[in-house]
Amino acid sequence: MNFYIVLVLVSLHFRGVELLSAVTINKVTLQIDPSSPVQSGRNITLTCALDISTAEPSQSHPHQYTFYKEDQIVYTKNDTSDRLQYKITAARVFHSASYSCEVRAEGKRKESNQAALRVTGLQQPVLTLNRNTIREGEEVAVRCAAPEELGSLIFNFYKNLSKGPVRKLTRAVNFAETTFNFEPEERTASFYCTFSVTTVPDAGASPPSAVRNVTISEILKNPIMDVKPAQNVTEGDTFEIICRADDSTSNANQQIIYLRKKKDILTYKTGRVNYTSTAHSQDSGDYECISDLHNVQRSTIKTLRVAELFSKPVLLAEHHEINEGALLNVTCYSRYSTPQNLSTAPGLKYALLKDGTLKTAASVQSGYVNEKASAAEGGLYSCNVTAKGITKSSEQVLIKVYVLVTSPTLSIIGSSEVIAGKSARLKCHSEKGSPPITYVLLRGNQTVSILAVKQEVAVFNVTMSNTGSTQEYRCEAQNRGASSAKLSNAVRITVIVPVSSPTLSMIPGKEVVFEGEDLTLICVVANATLPITFQFFRDEEEHPFHSTTTNSTTAFTEFGGTEHNVGYSCQASNKAGTSRKSNRVSVTVTMAIWKRILIALFCIMIILGVFVFCIVRYKLKQAKNESSVEMAGSEHTDAVRNVFELSSTNTGADQHGDVIEVREINGTEVGSVDVGCGEDSSDPDIEYTEVMHVEPDASRAPVMKGTDTVYSELRKSESEDPDNTDCQGSVEYAQLYHNTVESRQ
Repeated sequence: MNFYIVLVLVSLHFRGVELLSAVTINKVTLQIDPSSPVQSGRNITLTCALDISTAEPSQSHPHQYTFYKEDQIVYTKNDTSDRLQYKITAARVFHSASYSCEVRAEGKRKESNQAALRVTGLQQPVLTLNRNTIREGEEVAVRCAAPEELGSLIFNFYKNLSKGPVRKLTRAVNFAETTFNFEPEERTASFYCTFSVTTVPDAGASPPSAVRNVTISEILKNPIMDVKPAQNVTEGDTFEIICRADDSTSNANQQIIYLRKKKDILTYKTGRVNYTSTAHSQDSGDYECISDLHNVQRSTIKTLRVAELFSKPVLLAEHHEINEGALLNVTCYSRYSTPQNLSTAPGLKYALLKDGTLKTAASVQSGYVNEKASAAEGGLYSCNVTAKGITKSSEQVLIKVYVLVTSPTLSIIGSSEVIAGKSARLKCHSEKGSPPITYVLLRGNQTVSILAVKQEVAVFNVTMSNTGSTQEYRCEAQNRGASSAKLSNAVRITVIVPVSSPTLSMIPGKEVVFEGEDLTLICVVANATLPITFQFFRDEEEHPFHSTTTNSTTAFTEFGGTEHNVGYSCQASNKAGTSRKSNRVSVTVTMAIWKRILIALFCIMIILGVFVFCIVRYKLKQAKNESSVEMAGSEHTDAVRNVFELSSTNTGADQHGDVIEVREINGTEVGSVDVGCGEDSSDPDIEYTEVMHVEPDASRAPVMKGTDTVYSELRKSESEDPDNTDCQGSVEYAQLYHNTVESRQ
């Protein structure tokens, strides 16, 4: 507990000390004395004043003062006073700048105002030479110094009062040195210099230094030059040029003498040179004699003029281009240029040259005539004329002797059959003919292509059109205009037109056909070169079922007995090597008409058969019934009669009109018998009774089963009323089931 109290007290103590030692920098000012502008060389004082407030004025604390020139620190010091001075002794232009100061105290800092200092007046530089007198070829060292100036300086050197500096040097020190050389003709030279401060360009340049002079002593004199016999000579004359050093110089034997014409050095030697030559017209011009010693030169120039002895020859040709076998005529001539008597003039010798080789020579005039020039006569002709050792050549003349083209030969490179759209190569060749030769390819009378070549062969590339016909070509060669044209042989090129897309159709022109009906497929190609190979395909079959090659654009195949639905297509090809496939034709097969008719007839026959069967059965049954009645009538007459007899006496039978109910006959139970009269009976005297046999009684003795139809013929008794004609014997059949008794048997 006590420990914490101590810590609190200590903290309060130090905080109180901090409060007591706190300072406030109110203001910092910078003052320059004397104020700008300041003449260079004066002393300048910069005073930094501090206005500060402290908690304990009686106590003094050190402050840090810093002086700035622009942004560079120039001076810094710790001091307890409220002002500090920075002194510049013998100020120079280099010190011109904007200054400020800064004060730091108790962790506080403050900058002053910006104060400008401008120092004017640059000193006059000092120029010195290493030598005031030099010899030709030597150099002089020049030094410019500004010993009192500071900073980086720019030195300007002037020579012979030039308007601008001949040399400019920048140095970080206050002096600069350089060297100068002199022209051969210079004998004196003067130098002076100025300088400026790099960091203060507005200060301008310094006053110029004092002028220093240099004297250059001559070590050479112009060489002596002689031309013999004179500077004016004629072609063929011999002339001599003598060039030597001046003997008045002590170093004459050390000088190197050069003889030069334009840029060509003709000869050189120490002390003296001689140059001798026969004069030519091209020797005219300026000759320079040069004396050289230690890179110092002197020269003398003289002009040599050479007059023409005779003119440059001229070569004339009657024709520059001739045909082989024509006249070749060339002539060379020259004339005297000097005004002298031709009788005393030296004779001219002519020489005719072809391709640099001598062809003819004559004494007065040179010419060459050939009435039938050959191809070998062509070439470059020139002529030379010689007199007094002088030879002049004419300009070269090109003479061409043309060999006329021979009849060319036209041939086909490759096959004579070309697919339409492709190119054929034709070679036209003339055995002889001077180039260039112009070849013209003709198709019929039409120009196809023109080639001008420098050899005897021309190759034409011709694109074949889609005409699909045989085309005839010729070529024409000429090398000397239309008069030299020659025509070649004819060649024929067959243009193979590839097959176009074929079209497949069929007869009949419907997609549904009857089974077994004949079908014709027709494959047609619009355009193609014959012959054409046609192939017919069924769907999903790799191999054709029919193939034919024909000289027609149409092919067909006929077949019958089609039984299944199927699609067909065709393919056409020819020598072009390409195949084209047609459209697909679908065929739907339906049942044949005869089968339909046969099925219909079969159904009708079945119906008729059933009907006939029913009728026949009915007739047979009816006939059988009639037969049974007749048989029953003969065998059972008595029984029938008994029926009618019993009808009146038997107690088991009740007569009600025309119906007799018979209960039992020979012990057999029977039904009733209708004996009514029929109105439409054809025989009123006959009545039929159908007796039905009933099932026998199972309790009785076994009897023979059978079903008999018995027709009973009932006749009217004589005792009956004759007038009762309406009562005809209507008989209802009675099915009798009876037993065949042994007594009846």
